[in-house]
Amino acid sequence: MKLLTATFLCVAALLISECRGDDEACKKPNVHDYLDEMLEKAREELPDPIRLPPRSSFVDLSDGVLWGLSNLTRLGDAEVQCLDENTIVVKAKVTTDELKGRYTWQKERRNQSPREGYVVFISHDFEAAIDFRVAKNNGEITHPVLERFEIKKFKNAKVEITGMGFLTWALGEMTTLMSGVFQRAIAHSVQGPLEEALQRQMREIDIQCAKDYDFTKFCNE
Repeated sequence: MKLLTATFLCVAALLISECRGDDEACKKPNVHDYLDEMLEKAREELPDPIRLPPRSSFVDLSDGVLWGLSNLTRLGDAEVQCLDENTIVVKAKVTTDELKGRYTWQKERRNQSPREGYVVFISHDFEAAIDFRVAKNNGEITHPVLERFEIKKFKNAKVEITGMGFLTWALGEMTTLMSGVFQRAIAHSVQGPLEEALQRQMREIDIQCAKDYDFTKFCNE
């Protein structure tokens, strides 16, 4: 199977919302414009901030929130993969400028009131991969189908912890631990809502203008 950079293909004849067979826009569309519009609509459906699930490790973490999904954008060029004469897959990456999050932490102490504080993080290294399929069925174009949404990068988060004076010996261990906890918590919380929002947008896309498009062009080039 052959990967083709979308920059060099007139792919978006398959990927423009609300276009019709006699619409001039169907002849010269752009796959990146389609992706950007889809992400813009998906962002409107996502809460910002989004709630993070509670976690329990060295300390108990609760009241987690995450900010930054309102800045979700496409990262780089998309690619088109030809599966057969009736099916193509578009592959792309998405990112956001900045993700910020916060948990309230609490540590129980024997015969004393619990200690608590905040764990705050910020990350500029978030990346997710999306794949969606466009196919013909008996000559008719089906709605694009989201086949994969996978968080590929979420690391190098800067973590700050308040209220740690009583545990200064554990600060280094806590910071490393919290960074990993945040990565897992955010991946778990963000992936589902994002995937659902993107899939809803794809179900609303009308690409019937592509029903007469020759998919074999993607296979033969």
